[in-house]
Amino acid sequence: MIPESGVWESNMASTAKLLESDHDDAGVKSALVRADILRLYPEVVCRLGGDPEPLLAKENISPEIFRQTGAMISYRRAIRLLHRTAIELERPDFGMAFAAHQGGTAVLGPLEVAMSHAPTLGDAYRYCAEHLRTYSLATELTLENERGSGRPFIRWEICLDRLPHQEQAIEQGMALMHHAILALSGGSVRAREVWFGHDYISAPTRYAQYFGARVEMNAPFNAIFLNRADLSAPIANRSQQIYDMATSFIDTQFPDSARPLSGRVRSVAARLLSRGGSLHIDVASAIGMHPRTMQRRLSEEGVSFEDIKDEVRREAAIRYLGQPTIPLTRVAAMLGYSEPSVLTRSCHRWFGASPRKFRKDIAADVEL
Repeated sequence: MIPESGVWESNMASTAKLLESDHDDAGVKSALVRADILRLYPEVVCRLGGDPEPLLAKENISPEIFRQTGAMISYRRAIRLLHRTAIELERPDFGMAFAAHQGGTAVLGPLEVAMSHAPTLGDAYRYCAEHLRTYSLATELTLENERGSGRPFIRWEICLDRLPHQEQAIEQGMALMHHAILALSGGSVRAREVWFGHDYISAPTRYAQYFGARVEMNAPFNAIFLNRADLSAPIANRSQQIYDMATSFIDTQFPDSARPLSGRVRSVAARLLSRGGSLHIDVASAIGMHPRTMQRRLSEEGVSFEDIKDEVRREAAIRYLGQPTIPLTRVAAMLGYSEPSVLTRSCHRWFGASPRKFRKDIAADVEL
């Protein structure tokens, strides 16, 4: 359902201004996200036997956001809220359970309209990938093909730095994508395989129940795999007129310039991190720039590629070392290091401890 034109345009224009203003040099540290990420939160928490108000209060999230159209909130607070809620309710599957009540594209705001009226499922996700900034500057979605097999997959990542305990938010996001694929395709397409970059936080049977597909944990990244023909699945009951209106509005109100280059570079670097030495060339190629041009543009924003790469590696190290089942040799490779000794030196520089010691410290840290 499309809101009345004037109301929709006013709300979305305000959202665009908020998104453009809420970033620092890295482009993601203070990022906002559409409050729809918490759509139906009070109802779901109550249904699961909890009290939403004190949980919201602990993260300084006002209940008023549930009565505001187009509201934006701190993405960090939303992520911490999901983690805290899972603990309080003793529901390690809370992120997935929450998503099951929310509905697939319903959290995406104007993107929901465009995706629901795109010609095909592939068109919907290509447009989403190019315009996800309308939802948040701190997430990235890409539509890629697996090397060798050519299988298409949709990869989704949270790009916030210095933020542990993202698992609930990641599982919510992946489950929302799963439900969106089902809804957009009229039930003709579903996840063929699901990858998570973290270890199990719920029983394996719960993942099978929510996704109905093979699930791999401790994977290189978060992704939903499809069959090649799936991307050609038509979107049911679409309207070309509504699609044209929605995409025109988004392109006007949410220009790509709203996100600084450093934010784009950081997202791509995180995705290509394991490539190691040639990372700056690979990143420049991925964003369509000559490496020198990229370096110059980053310098104009007051950052360097090496600083971004080091920060991305540090955050990835925190994430991977927080998963005790991933061998340190694999952690080193996933960070793009040629040997574990380089990981050891980096950990001492970042954390003042060896990888093993830091991993133990993370395991002992139960603070939210």
